[in-house]
Amino acid sequence: MKTSFLLIFTSLLFQIIGLSIITASSNVTCIQRDRRSLLVFKQTLTDTSNLLSTWSGVECCHWQGIGCDRLNGHVVKLDLRSLNFRRRLVGKLSPSLQNLKHLRYLDLSVNQFSGSIPEFMGSFKHLEYLNLTHSGLSGVVPHHLGNLSRLQYLDLSQGPLMDDLDRRISYGYDIGAPRPVIDDLGWVSSLRSLRHLDLSYMDHEHIDWFHPINMLPSLLTLNLASCDINIPSVKVVNFTSLNSLDLSSNLINSTIPVWLSNLTGLMHLNLELNHFHGKIPDFMGMFSALASIDLSTNSFETLMPDTLFNLSSLIHMDLSGNKFSGPIPVNLGLLLRLEDLALGDNQLSGNITLSLGELSKLKTLDLSGNSLVGVLSQTHFTKLKNLNCLMLSENSLALNFSSQWRAPFQLQVLYASSVNIGPQFPKWLQTQTNLQRLDLSNSSISDTIPEWFENILSHILDLDLSNNHIGGKLPRFHFNSSTQILDGISLKLNSNKFEGSLANFPENLLILDLSDNLLSGQVPQTDGAMSPSLQVVNLSKNRFTGNIPVHLCNVLSIQLLDLSQNKFSGRLPGCLGNLTNLQVINLANNTITGVVPSSLGSLIQLNSLHLHNNRIEGGIPLSLQNLTRLVTMDLGKNMFMSSCVISLFGLVKSYLTLEF
Repeated sequence: MKTSFLLIFTSLLFQIIGLSIITASSNVTCIQRDRRSLLVFKQTLTDTSNLLSTWSGVECCHWQGIGCDRLNGHVVKLDLRSLNFRRRLVGKLSPSLQNLKHLRYLDLSVNQFSGSIPEFMGSFKHLEYLNLTHSGLSGVVPHHLGNLSRLQYLDLSQGPLMDDLDRRISYGYDIGAPRPVIDDLGWVSSLRSLRHLDLSYMDHEHIDWFHPINMLPSLLTLNLASCDINIPSVKVVNFTSLNSLDLSSNLINSTIPVWLSNLTGLMHLNLELNHFHGKIPDFMGMFSALASIDLSTNSFETLMPDTLFNLSSLIHMDLSGNKFSGPIPVNLGLLLRLEDLALGDNQLSGNITLSLGELSKLKTLDLSGNSLVGVLSQTHFTKLKNLNCLMLSENSLALNFSSQWRAPFQLQVLYASSVNIGPQFPKWLQTQTNLQRLDLSNSSISDTIPEWFENILSHILDLDLSNNHIGGKLPRFHFNSSTQILDGISLKLNSNKFEGSLANFPENLLILDLSDNLLSGQVPQTDGAMSPSLQVVNLSKNRFTGNIPVHLCNVLSIQLLDLSQNKFSGRLPGCLGNLTNLQVINLANNTITGVVPSSLGSLIQLNSLHLHNNRIEGGIPLSLQNLTRLVTMDLGKNMFMSSCVISLFGLVKSYLTLEF
């Protein structure tokens, strides 16, 4: 939600600051001095991805990332931003760059340059745009940047970015790698043309940010997220043109400052992850242009502020993670442009206003983790044709839709844990064929899986039907192979009444929890290739039979293996020692025989080992002394030799709970 808005906002800003003046023309002839300077610069770089493969020949104005003035041929644009964090330029910045005297646009972001930001960057007297975010450059930011009197856009940020190719959020740098440091911001006050300033997630030395930035009357965007700043108690500021302000993730302990009232043209306000408290001031209801507000994860303890629900220009509102109380204001229905509404994890109470049904542009609705009551009916959703994410979990709500009702929306996310949905599976779900995340846990369902249910699982990434009374056979899990699975699928069907066998072992899993059911038969085969990211396998409290499935030894990613309280028999397989990521093994309450294999001593991540109530015999291998992280070991009710009790004393540590 926040990322998409900022991308749109930044795109608009590019147009505002007039970057269209930078053009390349087929009729332009490259200035040879500029061409030679670029080639010298190229020679100092390692370009394993051939990002500069077009940098050859006489006409440099046609090279990738280069723009020339269409009147005189001077290089005025150098854009080397990488589109992917794994395809970056590596090396030092050559001093030859300072020969590009006419540069207006310089973007070196998302690369792996080494060394400090060179002081010669302050010599580009025509520069209007400078982006060094995640460039790899480090050291103290040179004060010479204050000489860039025409600069309109400056981004030195180090925060999370969206990878343009695989669409994943990443920081774009190696953890622990050196980053730029700001020791003083006085030089910023000289950038009187500046309209966009982003210093988020930068290292600094408790600088005075307010007074230098207060000298920039043309500033439109100010991003100081995660800069460990405080805010002044002044009432008036000079940067009244500001229309985007981000002070998130600073742990600011304050009421909302009075000087915000000067920013009457504000369009975007992000104050999340701080300790703001007190009342939401009335002047915030006067921000008639405000499109996005984020006050999430703060310390507000007051009634849900009516004043914010009068802002008809709002597109995004996030008030989650506070202690706002009272009912959801009735004037919610006035926010006809609203696309994202997050009110989760507060103390809201009462019924949900029917005016919710007027928000025809709404895409995301999060009301989870409150004390809301009552029934949600079709009327609440009739006009919500754009809704794709609905989060209602942890409230005292019930859904009551006609069996003939056809939902006007296509959900990708439905979280309705602890919402009264049963006793039958809601029939309107069968039209929701784009579902990726579905949580109906503890929702009073006492039904069998309907035939149509398998049809809505083709895109599923997260399915939780736990803590219901669902009976019959498990559905067959055949996931669409075209689904972009980044981290694996989570299946939680535990604490139900499923019976019969597990017909197939689902593929591409992260978590499999079928515990506390009535399942029987042998566990079907799997291997590491089918589920390379599988971390949790919990089949406990069922009626599975046969040997401990040795094919699980091929799934090297498993961290928790719980097969307890079943009817497994046979020997404890030595190949379990291959699972070096294991942290928990629970095989208690089966009929396992044989000895404890010495290979278990290879499980150096193990912190919990439960073999209680089996038929294991022999001694305890000395290799278990290698398990330095072991906190709990339960070997009781087995057939160990009496001498093994003595050998256990070598394993006991001050923090180890030993049950024998």
